Amino acid sequence: MIGEKFISQKPVNLAEVKQLLADRKKEKDLTYEQDITLKFAKKFSKLNLTNAKKLQAELEKIEGLDPETVTKITDILPERKEKLQLLIVKETVLNEVDLQKILSLCKKYRK
Repeated sequence: MIGEKFISQKPVNLAEVKQLLADRKKEKDLTYEQDITLKFAKKFSKLNLTNAKKLQAELEKIEGLDPETVTKITDILPERKEKLQLLIVKETVLNEVDLQKILSLCKKYRK
């Protein structure tokens, strides 16, 4: 990492991390940190890459959700309203309809 700089930064879900690191592993050996991250992503990723991207696209349509929150919701797939409210930033105000819509989308992709 010495001498390298960030060109851009965006939040990525665990399914994307898993795919990125698996592709990199095919090209060359992973560093220790990358290997640990790949194992974590394989263990805790609940969706495949296709479904994760579809869910993120649908969540991004909901007004008031920032990309970081959308990524957290995609990774965790909350089942209850209380758990969902813990993921949402305090400054974000969502009405009951939006909360139920998020929960129904999570339920749809959890299957």
